[in-house]
Amino acid sequence: MSTALNWTGKDAAFALGERLEQQSHLGEVPHFIRNGDTHVPDVAENMLVVGDNLPALTGLLATHRGRVKVVYIDPPYNTGNALAYKDHGHDHASWLNFMTPRLMLARELMRDDGVIFIHLDDGESAWAQLLGHEIFGEDNSLGTLIHQRAKGGGNSPSFVRGHDYVHVWAKVADQAGAFLTEKKAPAKLEIIDGKRMLVETDVLRAGFGRYARGQERRLMYEDIVDVKGAKKLAEVDAKLASGEYVLRQWGAQGKHAVVRVTPAEKASSKLYSIIKALGGQNDLEDLGLGGIFSYPKPVDLVKTLVASQTFFDPDAIVLDFFAGSGTTAQAVMAANQRDEGSRKFILVQTPEPLQSKNARSLVDTDSETGFPEISRLTAERIRRAAKRHDPEFHFTEIRVAEQ
Repeated sequence: MSTALNWTGKDAAFALGERLEQQSHLGEVPHFIRNGDTHVPDVAENMLVVGDNLPALTGLLATHRGRVKVVYIDPPYNTGNALAYKDHGHDHASWLNFMTPRLMLARELMRDDGVIFIHLDDGESAWAQLLGHEIFGEDNSLGTLIHQRAKGGGNSPSFVRGHDYVHVWAKVADQAGAFLTEKKAPAKLEIIDGKRMLVETDVLRAGFGRYARGQERRLMYEDIVDVKGAKKLAEVDAKLASGEYVLRQWGAQGKHAVVRVTPAEKASSKLYSIIKALGGQNDLEDLGLGGIFSYPKPVDLVKTLVASQTFFDPDAIVLDFFAGSGTTAQAVMAANQRDEGSRKFILVQTPEPLQSKNARSLVDTDSETGFPEISRLTAERIRRAAKRHDPEFHFTEIRVAEQ
């Protein structure tokens, strides 16, 4: 039995996506403008693209097809509420028609080992999951992460809704690789020869299972042959020679524990499916931009997602085509700061008017009566975040040319 998600306008939405996918030459796509001149995007630059994300994604095909490692999007939640900028409140069919060609273009921009994170609440989560299966293939679904965004309180008549969902697909599942995060306890950080190193003192154990209180579980170097055999000793000696392991005197008997030392920026473990990240509003307040967005995404959350697939890929390109306040740009900067990487971001944001009266005092406007555009806040957030994370940082702001 085969099943499929159907809605009014589906065929036209996929036909539009397929037509736009074919437009891979600069002469065939909407081009970009910078300071009044045509601009050809460079894969080595950080970019804020101002304009509708459908022509923006189409235009990026010419230079970035197959180059993006991570896509993170926090698309409109389809609530119809008047938040910081207008959420148009599409019905499910309209929302699916809106998202379909955009996700198809995102797939074309992704590397074969690329992944996409789609961040949603309950409103469109089920629909988005089925749509993602159609576009990326159910076999390329990597699961759903839970973002815990709140705790306690709440006026819900049923239960406190303190989480939302991050659905994850790969372009090609078996090429995506593990999702990694910084390794934490029981290892500890030490400064060795001026470098931050993660130190693990119990990588070699006498056995498995529970140990009685006070019983030493570590297998000392001098006891390896008796417990594990000569082959294991040879393995340990090879890692001692390479510097991955070192010996440290341990206990009163003069024996030595086998200790693994790893540069902190390279020490990783598998990402857990529940990510607790509160306080996106605090991130903006720290930059002097608070009080505009009700629920901005936390930098720590997006940094965790970006780093999980670029842990050993510090030159990767990250795309967010619902940029909002610019959290993804700051998250990429924070990821680079952690390991001295040079990841690049591409943000796309429509020049939609902000509805917050606070915005006028934070970002320059062209008139006394109009609110500043959200894209201008995005640019300002990038500038302020750069001063904190990397004063040498720069980005290119371009616009989608009107056709």
